[in-house]
Amino acid sequence: MKKIALFGLCLATAVSAFAQSPVLKTAEREVKNNNYDGAMEILKPAMTNPETANQAQTWALAGKAGIDFYDTQWLNLQMKKEVDKKKMANALIDGVNYYLAVLPLDSVADAKGKIKTKYSKEAVKAIKDNYNNLNNAAIFLFEEKDYMGAYDAWGMYLDLPNNPVLGKNAPAAMPDSVQSDIAFNQAISAWQADSLTQSLAAFEKAIALGYNKAQVFDYAINQAAQLRDNEKVYQLAEEAYKRFPNENPIYLQLMINGRIEKGKFDEAASMLDEAIAVAPDNKQLSQLYNVKGTLFDAQKNNDEALKCFEKAVELDQENALAQASMGRALCNQAYAINEEAQNKSNEEYQDIRLNQINPLFKKAAEHLERAIEIDENNTGDAKVYLRNIYYNLGDEANLKRVESM
Repeated sequence: MKKIALFGLCLATAVSAFAQSPVLKTAEREVKNNNYDGAMEILKPAMTNPETANQAQTWALAGKAGIDFYDTQWLNLQMKKEVDKKKMANALIDGVNYYLAVLPLDSVADAKGKIKTKYSKEAVKAIKDNYNNLNNAAIFLFEEKDYMGAYDAWGMYLDLPNNPVLGKNAPAAMPDSVQSDIAFNQAISAWQADSLTQSLAAFEKAIALGYNKAQVFDYAINQAAQLRDNEKVYQLAEEAYKRFPNENPIYLQLMINGRIEKGKFDEAASMLDEAIAVAPDNKQLSQLYNVKGTLFDAQKNNDEALKCFEKAVELDQENALAQASMGRALCNQAYAINEEAQNKSNEEYQDIRLNQINPLFKKAAEHLERAIEIDENNTGDAKVYLRNIYYNLGDEANLKRVESM
């Protein structure tokens, strides 16, 4: 009985294995007929079935199906026919990945027992021939708002020349200048998908490859700031300032902030004085004096801070940050006087309030209002200060106006 049972088991296994051959033959027929959907409906189960998943033919058929579909749709696109760009892009990407899966599986023994490959040559040629089409696929996916799909496609485009599976048969690597552009596109895609960590990594890759526009640093700093990675913000600002010293005053300001945060006040002051000495125009000088005021403010030297903020505003009336800094400094001065006056008699306090505190609040409000008028979204806590000023002045109409902002 045991022998019969064993024979039955072997027979069942043989029948099962034999049953897979028509599946791949059917899939092959669908591929030849360019029936992408039909072929993939057959092949996807075969990719997970243990009896066909390890056969190179399974993946070679899937690779050919995907790339043939892309080629057909590309031709239709050139003929101004309507196509599903997202589907054709994904078919190409999948096709390349399927062909990559062929290479480690493709080994066939001939009659003499010598190991040969059957599908590898086809796979390598298809990958090479369609390498540049991966860029088109990424663009299609970006246009269709499949941002992470575009991110992955550009990632393949960057990584394929270094794929160890392809070895010496890999496509030639692009120049660094082209790779940096692709990495930048990848970063923008991830940003659109709100994937900040991946976006920042791609921006840093673009920087490492030599992307030569300052915006890459602006965007990378933005991502690092949103991720609350201050150390990365300061690191990026340092590199940006080295490459583009006159492009954006925020680089130096962030460098100074990093040193202030670490208590390196003398180093920060020295950097500022050097920058002030070579500033090309009043606008740049205004930015630098605003930063210098911030440095004094961090050291609790309020008088010197206020002088720097006044100088910054004098140099550039349209400097929203300087206007906001001036308003905050005046407001804080009013708070300090108010605190010192708490032990005065009521009559003395009212006199100080009327002649010292309120005028400072009003002057501060002028600068804060101007800052918000210039750039409502990039003046920090200016609205909070302004609300407190109008509350202290008992100005109900302006208080409601600011609270509604």
